[in-house]
Amino acid sequence: MEADSPDAPPFDAVILAGGTASPDMERRAGTPHRALFPYKDKPYIQWVYEAVRGSEFVDRIAVVGPEALSEVPSVSGADLLVPELDSIEANLFGVLARLLPEKRVLITASDNPLLTTEAFDNFLARCPEHSAVAYPILRHETFIRQFPRATNVSIKLRDGTWIGGGQAVIHSKSIPKLQHWIQTVLAARKDLKQMVSLLGLKFAMQFSLKRVTSQQVEDRICEITGLPIRFIRDCSSVFPIDIDDPADWDYLNRWTPAKW
Repeated sequence: MEADSPDAPPFDAVILAGGTASPDMERRAGTPHRALFPYKDKPYIQWVYEAVRGSEFVDRIAVVGPEALSEVPSVSGADLLVPELDSIEANLFGVLARLLPEKRVLITASDNPLLTTEAFDNFLARCPEHSAVAYPILRHETFIRQFPRATNVSIKLRDGTWIGGGQAVIHSKSIPKLQHWIQTVLAARKDLKQMVSLLGLKFAMQFSLKRVTSQQVEDRICEITGLPIRFIRDCSSVFPIDIDDPADWDYLNRWTPAKW
């Protein structure tokens, strides 16, 4: 793909829009493709794509998912549409190989129709230029104020209870060094205990006893990977939302924005 212009915005973006629904979710949503689940008047992928496309920080956008995405308004205008493969790892590394980024890359899932341009802009504006990975987190109490009774997984540490998003920024120059760690984290992403074990036995024990802070977790990840990994704190409350199952679906369709 054509290389980045020197005057272009500082980020490319990849939207991971693959994956099929369970039979129950397919019956509810009317489609087997998770990215095409409807919310209000648009499919999830269109909400996400338009939020990313509206960002002043984003240049090229690549979308990986089923062929049907090419028929979605606005998404059909993506700089790159890549057919999905058989795993999230294959989708991510496959699209990066096609995109050939030379700058930082925003990675986001497509299972969250509440994402906004403002949320992305706030996150991207605060990502350190030379970090290998930047990851958005926020305090759980802030999340719950906007999404009462939501059951998204949070982590209690010495400095409070935190929750993370389904997004990350990766520096293109760090991708070769990060590939092993990305594969390892993606393989463990559904199992918190397995994720924590990646920090090493001694640290994992301190973690389980809530004797470490979020800064110490960040420092430990940097130590293990040998790369500058940064948590971006106080990000938007919409970032942790992901609609995976009937309970999530029902919650989203009952939820109304808080009135301030």
